Amino acid sequence: MPMKKDELMHRLRAVNDRYLYLLEAFQIPSKNTDDIVCSDFLLDDGPGAVSRPFPKVTEDAAAQREARLEVMQNKISSKYLHRKRKQPLEGKAARKQLLKKKNVVKSLRKAQQIEQQVHKFQEEKESKPDTQKMSKKSSDATFNTMGKIVFSKIQFDENDVSRKGTETDAKKLLRKVLNERKELNELKLSGETEKYAEVKNKKAWERATAKTMGHKVKDDLGLLSKKIHKRKKQIAKSKQEWAQRKEKLEHTKNAKQKKRAENIKERVDKKKNKKMQKLAKKGRIIPD
Repeated sequence: MPMKKDELMHRLRAVNDRYLYLLEAFQIPSKNTDDIVCSDFLLDDGPGAVSRPFPKVTEDAAAQREARLEVMQNKISSKYLHRKRKQPLEGKAARKQLLKKKNVVKSLRKAQQIEQQVHKFQEEKESKPDTQKMSKKSSDATFNTMGKIVFSKIQFDENDVSRKGTETDAKKLLRKVLNERKELNELKLSGETEKYAEVKNKKAWERATAKTMGHKVKDDLGLLSKKIHKRKKQIAKSKQEWAQRKEKLEHTKNAKQKKRAENIKERVDKKKNKKMQKLAKKGRIIPD
């Protein structure tokens, strides 16, 4: 009956260990070098061989030999155990170890999933707005007379109404200033000095209050006329630039169209000449 592989390996290892033990015990070298004489390790068994007497073994030598043998045996056994420990597990032990590793990996994955879920839940909780706080804030909101929410804590007078921005058109401003001055001159010429003084004083107060509120008062005739003149120059310049641009575009368009027509004509002529050359090769008569 043939032996199994495991049993055979076990027996071979046992024999190998036995031989190693004997080699170490009798101090037989592992390599055959030139300075070693093999006859020293052999017995004289030939014809005429002289039997050599065994050396007398003293007690100290015997004790040393036993100690050395014990050390060698310990070394061999430790080597054998070390080699046996390195062998891969087989059969039931291997399956157990694999199952243990799988369980460890599975538990680690489960722990990671739980940690991710907890982290996600915390993020969602932080990102959600607090409805109670929002409702409280909305209930505390205040409104002005125009029905708009007031975000500041300072309450202005109810009669205060947001004014529109000041006029920026220089022509309109110039016309307005001229009309005001015309009205004042008419009042002055008509002899209504009290009304003239009242209107003039009112205009001065309006001008002063506007300045204190940070508005720019644009009632200087010289500056307004300069602004209008500057604007006219800008318009004229932009018109000129636009005309030049249109002229340039027209010129480039005509040049491209001309170039295209020339290229088409050149291709047609080449094709025609090629055709005529083929006909001439065939012996056809080509009219001039």
